[in-house]
Amino acid sequence: MLCPVFYLKRKIKMDKILRKYLAAGQMTVSNLLLNNYRQLGLDEAEFILMLQLMSRTQQGNAIDLTEISQSMQLDTSKLGNLLRNLIEKKFLRLTTATDVAGRKYDKYDFTLLYEKLFALEQNEVTAELTQNKTTSKQEVYKNIEVEFGRLLTPMELQTIDSWLNTENYSPELIVLALREAVLNQVYSLKYIDKILLSWEKQNIKTSADVQRLRQQRRQEMAKKAQPTAPKQNKAKPSIPMYDWSGGIDDAK
Repeated sequence: MLCPVFYLKRKIKMDKILRKYLAAGQMTVSNLLLNNYRQLGLDEAEFILMLQLMSRTQQGNAIDLTEISQSMQLDTSKLGNLLRNLIEKKFLRLTTATDVAGRKYDKYDFTLLYEKLFALEQNEVTAELTQNKTTSKQEVYKNIEVEFGRLLTPMELQTIDSWLNTENYSPELIVLALREAVLNQVYSLKYIDKILLSWEKQNIKTSADVQRLRQQRRQEMAKKAQPTAPKQNKAKPSIPMYDWSGGIDDAK
């Protein structure tokens, strides 16, 4: 059976370790940097050196390269080569600063690293947006081909590309215009183009805008459908259809 003295010594030892751990402090490293340092062009040794420099900078400590070489178990010449690599590869900028006592010291600036990291993330976002745009374009093609019941011609594909890339119509708006054309039983890109032009003049750009337009149109049609005077002979009600080339056309 272990005596109480053993537990007391163990507790004292653990307390010392904990105090040492807390006294060492912590550093903040972006997960974005942690997950992408290889894509930036840093190898493991260069990345660890960057972390060593960042840690001491965040704590406000003077950077002692001899201390870092001991921590990384590298001789000073190899550490110097790593440091030169970081500067030459434009991950790090070394400047000279002056402290309050007038003494000059080396200051490590990590701005170039962050700029590379942000540029990498921006490129990934741009690539994702490009991929989404390509996917959306393919979905527009597919929707139109399904509704038309046939494959699109090269000229029609060019027209759709113009809608997306030149006129900057969103894929969502093009599909909504397609549905409008199908409701009017007109299977033509020219007719869809007239709808898009009409919507553009009315500053209609989203699904919500189209819904408001349809609601407004239904209200106008309901007013026109109200009888102005009683009639002896009741005729069959007409079915109002919207003619995008000219307005309301009563299909009888």
